[in-house]
Amino acid sequence: MKSSKSYKPKHVLFFTYHLPLESEPGAFRPWMEARLLKRAGYEVTVITSGVQYMTGEDIRPYKAWCTEEMVEGIRILRTWAPKHYRRSLFHRIFNYISYAVLAGLASILKVRKVDRVFAGTHPIFIMPIVYLVSLIKRAPMVLDERDLYPETAIALGIIKPGLFSKLLFKLQQFFRKKTAGILAATPGIRKRLIDYGISPQKIFLLYNADVFLNEVVSSRKNSLSLQKLMNRKILVGYVGGLGRANDILTLLKAAKRLKNFDQLGFVIVGSGEKKEEYIKFCKKNDLDNVLFLSAVPRKEARNLIRQLDICIQALPKNEHFSSTLTSKTFDYHALGKPMIFCGSGDTAELLQKSGGGVVVPSENDEALAEAIKLLVKNPSLRKKMGESARQWYEKNINIEKACIIIQKAIEGYNS
Repeated sequence: MKSSKSYKPKHVLFFTYHLPLESEPGAFRPWMEARLLKRAGYEVTVITSGVQYMTGEDIRPYKAWCTEEMVEGIRILRTWAPKHYRRSLFHRIFNYISYAVLAGLASILKVRKVDRVFAGTHPIFIMPIVYLVSLIKRAPMVLDERDLYPETAIALGIIKPGLFSKLLFKLQQFFRKKTAGILAATPGIRKRLIDYGISPQKIFLLYNADVFLNEVVSSRKNSLSLQKLMNRKILVGYVGGLGRANDILTLLKAAKRLKNFDQLGFVIVGSGEKKEEYIKFCKKNDLDNVLFLSAVPRKEARNLIRQLDICIQALPKNEHFSSTLTSKTFDYHALGKPMIFCGSGDTAELLQKSGGGVVVPSENDEALAEAIKLLVKNPSLRKKMGESARQWYEKNINIEKACIIIQKAIEGYNS
């Protein structure tokens, strides 16, 4: 009698340009997905860039074109990349292409047989490599649509609508139609993909909500005290990227309108290409009620959010951003903080469901200032909104649900 073979978990090869761990600043989604795949029973190999995308620093554990390390049972391969890619568009594109080429090479030379190829769709240069690897490995391809490209690049003014953008869109559509499954980060992204002709049966909604947030026990002993730094009674804040996709200027203009409120302070935590512009605006307008802090690891960022009384999310005035639902929105909910959102679409609809905040129009600093005054003058309303936000999060976001969603996408079935 032949003995039965021992169970061997399916092997998922995960391409993601950035992979900030808990000790780093930046978007948590890729690392959360890797952990969810591991939790769901898969063997996971991640190929990522060796340069931290927020700080521009080389974070490879040693010097080599491709390094290897194990974190929580997940194999991480980090490829060489030029540092400080944000210096110019040329540096950014060169960085992206370097990652795409070296990631493809690493997948061939350093990764054995795989059962699925999973990839974040940004940067767009990685997609031909991912598709080619899926063919070589004879493994179905699964995509993570965290944002829509080239649509986002057009909305941010990085590229102009035209022949080139149409070509990029057709390429993305080609890859989407070749997938076994697609993860969509927001309801709006899922709807657009369906409108583009992608079968709804292979699109799965996985929110940008860190399902492991409540597992993290973070000491507050060494955390910065925002009250001591600002000497203000009520703190309004934003924690996240300071690039083109977030409208921090409207928040600063609202702070200017409210500069005579002595007990009100504004805290902005993060890094990005527009940070210097925002600092210059504050200096020019003598805004001593605004404090800027550099990007910090996620644990520390959440300790800072806990100290805020009102949290802000402001998006540019562009129809494209109606399908945006940022991770910080979920962090604010999880930590029980009332939120003011400047915009429309998915985030506004979420706040309507959760009761966790106030919605005002995009790029309207007067409306934002009035909403801030409303919450400043009504502590009971702030408390009610914060409690409602936390209750919604606890009811709708958890590890078990997320594991089921990512497993369905990887296996390619919907029910």
